[in-house]
Amino acid sequence: MSNIQFDTDMLALLPPWYREILDYQQICQTEREQMEALADSIQAVTDNMFFQTMDEASIYLWEQILNIVPNPQTETLGFRQARVISRLSSRPPFTIWFLYQKLDELIGPGRWSVNMDYPNYTLYIKSAAQNQSYATEVAFTVNRIKPAHIVYVNTPYVESGILLSETISMVRRTFNYLLGSWNLGILPFATDYPAPIPNYRLGQWILGRLPFATDYPAPIPNYRLGQWILGRLPFYTDVPQEIIKMPTTPSIQPLLLSGVANFVSGEIVSARINGTISISDLTKSVSGSVLTINFTVPAGDFTAITTVELLDASGNVLTSSNVYVPITGATLLEYRIPVAEGVNSNGQ
Repeated sequence: MSNIQFDTDMLALLPPWYREILDYQQICQTEREQMEALADSIQAVTDNMFFQTMDEASIYLWEQILNIVPNPQTETLGFRQARVISRLSSRPPFTIWFLYQKLDELIGPGRWSVNMDYPNYTLYIKSAAQNQSYATEVAFTVNRIKPAHIVYVNTPYVESGILLSETISMVRRTFNYLLGSWNLGILPFATDYPAPIPNYRLGQWILGRLPFATDYPAPIPNYRLGQWILGRLPFYTDVPQEIIKMPTTPSIQPLLLSGVANFVSGEIVSARINGTISISDLTKSVSGSVLTINFTVPAGDFTAITTVELLDASGNVLTSSNVYVPITGATLLEYRIPVAEGVNSNGQ
């Protein structure tokens, strides 16, 4: 839709007696469409004067000038526009603030963190691993502006949290079997004098002389009290009453949260990349209620990391995440599992 507004109602410019003629109506309709197409063309020329608004054909011309090979299947037009701007604006001298500005442009504000290890001359840039289509461009930009003696390490991270909540509710318990004035259990089933004397007699039968049921073609209960049969109902029925503590009300203490984080840390013994590459050299730490796992993914016969799994000692998959991290060398991967009190979108 063009931002340029032309008055394309040509028919309104004609004298009233021409407006009723079909030939003039068709001519004016054709002229309207041509004027709208002209407005779109003028707007396109205006947009293509700025990298932020260039269309795909214009941005492709600049990519050819800068020797950039685009990948339209995974790269959006907005990303390609930002990449061209980044290439053209990368001129020395550079500062750390210039790097921050570039990371905001390529990754997005608040979606990255930088850790500079000065004693070891290593620059770590951490960002989410879910979709690192920008990783190649970030590596190009960083390697172009950083000093030669500083090593750049891409540190993608995966975050998969655990939510805990608790609910307290009241339950009313109703007993289903009440036997008149005697209470089952006050006396033993029999008292030993010179001969055992049963203590529970209902009519002419003695509880315990016969089994509760005799198996013929179908079981026949031997003890009937009025219309009910012992065993048809449970001994008691619990009826839920009101909830006295909702799951959204905070109650779980930090000690439990950190305990769960430490338990999960003990369960995880290895990681698996792309379903085939197993890594057992994990560095695990718990800070508060956040479990952090670091491991290095060696360079291999693959161009990208697409899945990251954490496994227990029996090889069971405890968590699995779909990611996209292009691989150009050894990559340090961070997996964070925060444990917090809360409920999900379903309120549970």
